[in-house]
Amino acid sequence: MVNVAVIIVSHNYGRFLAEAIESVIRQSIPPAFVVVVDDSSVDETKEVALRYASSGVTYLRGEWRNVGQARNAALKNIRAEFLVSLDADDRLHPDYLAEGIVALQNAPAAAIAYPDHQCFGSRSDFLRRPDAFDWRIFDRSNHMSAVSMVRRDALVQAGGWCEAPKQHADWITWRRILSLGWTAVRSAGLHFYRIHDTNMHREYEQTIPYAMRSGFLTEPTTFCLSLSGRSFAWPSMRQFLDQQIFSHALVHLVVLDTSHDSAFSAGVRSWIANCDYPNISYLRQHVARNGIADLPRDVVAQEVRDACATIYNIFSRKVRTPLVLFLEDDVIPPADVFWKLASQMSYDTLSVSAHYRHRHRDQAVVWSWNEQGKPVDALDDAGVQQVGGNGFGCVVMRGEVIRRSIFRSAPPLWNFDQDFYHTWVVREKYQALVDWDCRCKHLLSSAEWR
Repeated sequence: MVNVAVIIVSHNYGRFLAEAIESVIRQSIPPAFVVVVDDSSVDETKEVALRYASSGVTYLRGEWRNVGQARNAALKNIRAEFLVSLDADDRLHPDYLAEGIVALQNAPAAAIAYPDHQCFGSRSDFLRRPDAFDWRIFDRSNHMSAVSMVRRDALVQAGGWCEAPKQHADWITWRRILSLGWTAVRSAGLHFYRIHDTNMHREYEQTIPYAMRSGFLTEPTTFCLSLSGRSFAWPSMRQFLDQQIFSHALVHLVVLDTSHDSAFSAGVRSWIANCDYPNISYLRQHVARNGIADLPRDVVAQEVRDACATIYNIFSRKVRTPLVLFLEDDVIPPADVFWKLASQMSYDTLSVSAHYRHRHRDQAVVWSWNEQGKPVDALDDAGVQQVGGNGFGCVVMRGEVIRRSIFRSAPPLWNFDQDFYHTWVVREKYQALVDWDCRCKHLLSSAEWR
């Protein structure tokens, strides 16, 4: 027998369980191990599972009331190379395991083999998945269900199946695996997905906001902070970092120190050594001449643009989380800024920016696009509004888009941030949002909040 195991989780799905088990034990390549995990069922789940003991099906009972915990309980005792987790209300095509094994054996860097889906029950849709893994689709919404075949070692490296309640736990699990460098491939196998009134996934879609069910508010995130050596701004930024309310334990803080000031750098490193952020990357790199950030922009505009493009290309290589918060050292946000901005993320959202002002004019760093594709300053508004783009002073963005981007200071726009938004908003049709009511203090701005 091939070294593959199937875990079938049932919570009061005894009426469907026999079909699921039959579809597994009748595979063209039979599994080495099959376990039915009974999670708190009060129906006939146990009796149905035990009828298949002579076919090699084992039974495990627990009171988790959590599908991730139920899967992980079975995982502890499984040493198979490949794993499939099947919901008890679904079925597998007879060649499902064979196709998944071929897909993964032919792609050593792949950890996940995702199938097409044939719906049955109250719907009969056929859902064909991308022939090649499409990160744009996957970054917005999961197209790899929990039944995808996965390498056990990759799953263990990612901490097992996600156990977060009322979230797309399978999506979060696959994201964790892919963040480690593994890839995903399409399997020619077919998963039969039953549609009925008690599908948990459908309930989540209807009742839980996108940002919450996607795990954006409970999974690790990245804060990227660029420091140009502004001693007057560092105390306020340091205070923000100390007091901001998103879990410090979930933050990967990336600090890029571009100052030419050894005393300033020593102060930053001293704070890092004593702060409560457990995961910090401190980078020190010269990207432009000393003090350029505060020289008159009409004199050093292109040098600043070149330096900014360099800074964000450095940051982009450090982001491995679903979201990233970019901070500039003289833009001081409210303590709840990440929670406020990340909560506004939706399927089509690229970024959500806080509201801060230009340095020398009473104007928000926000723009729209005219018919000629040129940026035009946007007027102040209220609430959360769609815009054409914004500065990077305080903005939450999709981490995967940042990882796939190259920042430049070249024609026709010359600015790294405007070029970025022109690519992803104008051409790729993502949405940029600004929360006008989430206000930051720009320490070098001449505008004062009333």
